[in-house]
Amino acid sequence: MLTMIRQMLRSKAAGGLFVLLIVAMAAWGVTDVFSGGLGANLLGAGDRTVSDRAFDNAVERELRSATDSRGRSLTKEQALGQGLIDQILQREQFGLVIKAYADTQGLAPTQAAIRAEIEQNESFQDTTGLFDLALYNSLLRQNGYTSADFESMLESSLTQDRLRRLTRASLAVPVPLAQIEAAFRAEQRDAEWFVFEARPEADVGSPDETEIIELYQEVEASLQEPERRRVSLLKMSPEDFTGSAGLTEEDLVAFYDAYRSDRYTGPDTRSFTVYQFTTEDAARAALGRIAGGAEAAVLENLSSTTVLTGARDLIRNTRLQDLVFGAGSSVNGIYGPQLEGDLWTVIRLEAIFPGESTPFEQVRDEIEEELAFEQATELFYAALPRFDDLIGTGASLEAIGQDLGLPVLSFDAVDAMGALKGGLYNSSLRENPELLSQIFDRTEGAVTERLGEDEASWMARVDEIQPSRRPSLDEVREDLVEAWKIRKRNALREEETEAIISRLDSGESTLAQEAENYGTTVQSLSRPRSRSTIEAELPPALISRLFSAREVGDVQAVTSTTGATLILKVTLIDPVSPEALPPMARQIAPSLDEGLANDLFQAFFLDVQAEIDVDVNDRALDTYKRSIQVTE
Repeated sequence: MLTMIRQMLRSKAAGGLFVLLIVAMAAWGVTDVFSGGLGANLLGAGDRTVSDRAFDNAVERELRSATDSRGRSLTKEQALGQGLIDQILQREQFGLVIKAYADTQGLAPTQAAIRAEIEQNESFQDTTGLFDLALYNSLLRQNGYTSADFESMLESSLTQDRLRRLTRASLAVPVPLAQIEAAFRAEQRDAEWFVFEARPEADVGSPDETEIIELYQEVEASLQEPERRRVSLLKMSPEDFTGSAGLTEEDLVAFYDAYRSDRYTGPDTRSFTVYQFTTEDAARAALGRIAGGAEAAVLENLSSTTVLTGARDLIRNTRLQDLVFGAGSSVNGIYGPQLEGDLWTVIRLEAIFPGESTPFEQVRDEIEEELAFEQATELFYAALPRFDDLIGTGASLEAIGQDLGLPVLSFDAVDAMGALKGGLYNSSLRENPELLSQIFDRTEGAVTERLGEDEASWMARVDEIQPSRRPSLDEVREDLVEAWKIRKRNALREEETEAIISRLDSGESTLAQEAENYGTTVQSLSRPRSRSTIEAELPPALISRLFSAREVGDVQAVTSTTGATLILKVTLIDPVSPEALPPMARQIAPSLDEGLANDLFQAFFLDVQAEIDVDVNDRALDTYKRSIQVTE
């Protein structure tokens, strides 16, 4: 029988039969056999997988909070273009690798541990602090989670926390190293200094022709001027349409009425009764009686009861603050028990007093500006197709601008960085990074593509190309003369500063005497400072100089480009006493441990990645990405 089957498989008919089978399987969606074991899953590691559905859910959740620079929600296509989809994929891979590794080591949290974590989460508890399954499911739906997705995410988080604790538990910063760091941070230093401006410049003369030629030859290469281009620009943005917004007074009032409670009304105050019990059991036993309006005298194990009226900060427990002052709270609602100190607190809400509303007249202009911009943004997006249609007809920038009601702007020649000849930058040409690139990629007279969709849209024409050139000596003669003089003046200032330092080092003069010579006064720190408390009392240029000084009496100097010079003298170096080091070392040890633990975990994860193979279903991933691209 086997011989007969083998002979049949070698025949041409069998080959044709296999082709028919493959086509039929593909038509019916039976493709798992060709996908390397992942099936429709995007990722796999060990026994763990991430399905395309779970990944899409993760993308959807991310997009709930992802916005562009104007606060608008991102589409999946925009997220793909900005690399956000790939970032989410990397995050899913990370979690998958961690969980797969935990499986191999028996470190994965149990379902009981995951369930306990969920039930202890205050977000899923009712007003009495007990887990509320209906609330749990509702919150998951609101945030785009299925229970399986959420528990998978929670499992990943718990596993990472467990592995981080394990790596951290395996190390501790040696005491001597912690003491060295403590001594470095806590050493106290003090200083005095004065600042003086350069004296009226001495006459340094003028260079002769030989000196000018030598300076020109020295800096000749740096004088090379880059290629520059003169450009005409057409820019369209929402601001161009703000004058077209047809807003009526009724529109503004309707917006104010719709958002008055959320945006234009201050926080409300509330009246509530606070019951405090000695035990949680007593507090829970009293919930029904409190809800029924029972007198405090009949409540067992009641420590105190108080009626308060005011804002949320009257309540110390943040959980109770959120419950009593939350949007879902209601008069006669019972909240708690929650532990406050040694007592269990229950609160009954008695009354809600709305906050004061800001009058419409005070926010009218703000509302008009906001609505005008929203309408202008809509007009901007509506004009983009017309912009493209005009480009398609071959219309010039001027014709497009006239049709859309936009000015065509002309600029002096700029280099590839958008800099004008004088060194200033043309901000309009630098708003879109791709714009300058295309301008310098076009021939004279050519136009760029239309760039930008969200913030604005740009299109430019190259009007003139000015080749790179090196100016002659005569063209820069005056600049060279001034540069020569500046060099001479700087040299004189350096000599003067060195002379001051020499007199201070030798004891020939004091800081006060030198300051008086320059018509200024000596300044000092308000008190000795450490490296972590230097703050802004000392100019930044000399902070590092103060703490790099070897001994008391060291003098440091810095001269700024404006000609001001700062002379500093170290007056105190006070190291930490040996007796104070141990407690300081113990205080900073946790932060050092944390840094080392993070570094160790990063190294540990690299080893985990090498041990756990992650399979990526490239075909399924490509299919997913193509499914969210909009085709025209």
